[in-house]
Amino acid sequence: MPEFNCRIATIAGEVVQKTYVAVDESTLRRELESQELLLLDVRRRNPALQGLLRTLHIRPRVAARDFLFFNQELRALIRAGLPIVPSLDILLERRKHKVFRAALLDIRDRVKAGESLSEAFGAQGPLFPKLYAASLASGERSGELANVLERYVAYQHNVLALRRKVISALVYPAVLLSLSFGLILAMVFFIIPKFKTFLSEFGTDLPWITEAILALSLAARTHALPLFALAAGGLTAFLWWNRTERGRLAVDGFKLRIPVVGRVIHDYAQNRFTRTLGTLQAGGIPLVVSLDLAARAVGNAVFERALLQVAERVREGQALWESLDHTALLSDIAVQMIKVGESTGALDEMLKSASDFTDEEIDAQLTRMMSLFEPLMLLFIAVVVALMLLSVYYPLIQLYGRTTM
Repeated sequence: MPEFNCRIATIAGEVVQKTYVAVDESTLRRELESQELLLLDVRRRNPALQGLLRTLHIRPRVAARDFLFFNQELRALIRAGLPIVPSLDILLERRKHKVFRAALLDIRDRVKAGESLSEAFGAQGPLFPKLYAASLASGERSGELANVLERYVAYQHNVLALRRKVISALVYPAVLLSLSFGLILAMVFFIIPKFKTFLSEFGTDLPWITEAILALSLAARTHALPLFALAAGGLTAFLWWNRTERGRLAVDGFKLRIPVVGRVIHDYAQNRFTRTLGTLQAGGIPLVVSLDLAARAVGNAVFERALLQVAERVREGQALWESLDHTALLSDIAVQMIKVGESTGALDEMLKSASDFTDEEIDAQLTRMMSLFEPLMLLFIAVVVALMLLSVYYPLIQLYGRTTM
């Protein structure tokens, strides 16, 4: 059935935005009127667009930075003694992101209706992390919601800081690659064709490198639309395949095998797991549940499948460190720290120590990676520029030599 984005007014005078599923608009209006709700605006969601977004794995999301600020403010309000609903009302006034604001409106209404805060966040589906709802649930049970939020804010700070380091290290190579690719496109589509017209007036024979680039330019310009359609279709097919379990395993496994970069990706996934597990254990969540949530928060299908098997082994009575050692995914020092934490009853502290150690390892690896990538990228661009210039100037040099003889 079609979906409708609606703006409705409640009997209490509040205006909220929600998505409803109904046969048609008139049926939806009757249903809302029966619930004493006034429909102010309704827009039918485009099914073709929604299908494309699902295929491309594009869904509404809340930026990690916005979510971090929200939790910092919520923690401060709860520590000040404000109840949950008034706190949400205050935070709603400061939210400008449409998706986030609509979700918070629904969460506020659910809490007013009697649901717990963790249940209201969990009802939002993939918009918020599952481990966040689980953390809230543990804080509600223990009566230490503010402390749980403080631990989650610290967790978010660490994860975002590590992500910024990785992204910053990849910006420079990405810029160099983009510049070289743009240079190639400009030469193939604009400069080389005009140069061919110039040389044809002199009737000179072109060297093989110029002929090859001219042939490439002609083929690219002649078949530009089919090539673009083929590339778009291939990208769409790849993204669809990457959504399947088999595709995710293949792609994420390939990422881990990339020279130099694969090690950073591996350590980043390990860090996400140990830091998430440590945060959940500090919140008093049972180990098996924590393992399941931490495995799904890693962001790598190879790690996720192996760590879900770890949760099953722990459920059957096997020690955590032994189950993790069996996967061969975690470093020896991380497994050793977890073993010590299990035996001393300080698992959350040792997981935090393991995460901090991995942070230092990632910093060192990023430094080594950049020291290797920078000269390689500069060499690549130099070769591309040299080939392009050679294809353009070599015929001119030949022509000049013939005219001076």
